[in-house]
Amino acid sequence: MTNILTTYLHFFWAGLAKHGQTGGIIPSQRFLIAKMIAPVPQSYRGRVVELGAGSGALTLRLAARCPQAQILACEINPTLARDHRGHLAEAGLNGRVELFAGSAADLVSEISQRGVERPDFVISGIPLGNLGREKALALLDSIRRTLGESGMYIQFQH
Repeated sequence: MTNILTTYLHFFWAGLAKHGQTGGIIPSQRFLIAKMIAPVPQSYRGRVVELGAGSGALTLRLAARCPQAQILACEINPTLARDHRGHLAEAGLNGRVELFAGSAADLVSEISQRGVERPDFVISGIPLGNLGREKALALLDSIRRTLGESGMYIQFQH
């Protein structure tokens, strides 16, 4: 079975089995990805955080578009995170793209605690509508506090 087909099957099953986490049944497609990453300048040299990275479709496009950016991607589903790591290794991006396998709330909290460079961009595919009002609002507030002073939060929702 091809790598692309395996990725789609893993994503499909994750979407069925853990719809509350995944939100969809196929990875983000190129038109959506293009719109999501368009605000990040191609010459950007800072940190971009991607929440709900799935198997890495957006991460790989962002890394190709912004070769000097440091990308911190986050994925809670262990199967999708494993696929994502494999795609990063195949693309030779392990040094520039870091994958956090855990929840977005934990990652955002860790960024604040670590005192690392605050991101100017947070791109999210997290299905906020599946989190419940209080969890979604708490996550959004944490993201707001984590962003750089003139930072941008980009969210898509199925």
